[in-house]
Amino acid sequence: MNNGKSFWQHENGRIYAVESDPFGKIIGGVGPLEPDNLHDLDQYDYKPSIKGWLEEAVAQRKLRRINPALCQ
Repeated sequence: MNNGKSFWQHENGRIYAVESDPFGKIIGGVGPLEPDNLHDLDQYDYKPSIKGWLEEAVAQRKLRRINPALCQ
């Protein structure tokens, strides 16, 4: 099984790339990213250092998955 990668947007407007395991558990991320300069999700170097922050933001419903193609 492969890990999933997707863009998420915080309620403050900042965008993060998030990597999750096949069961949806966050394993790493990168950001904040510039909304007008997003790259392919496979080009980012996902780090576990912001994992706790990402999990907390999701639990508080401050972070939501987005499709950047629909935001333009």
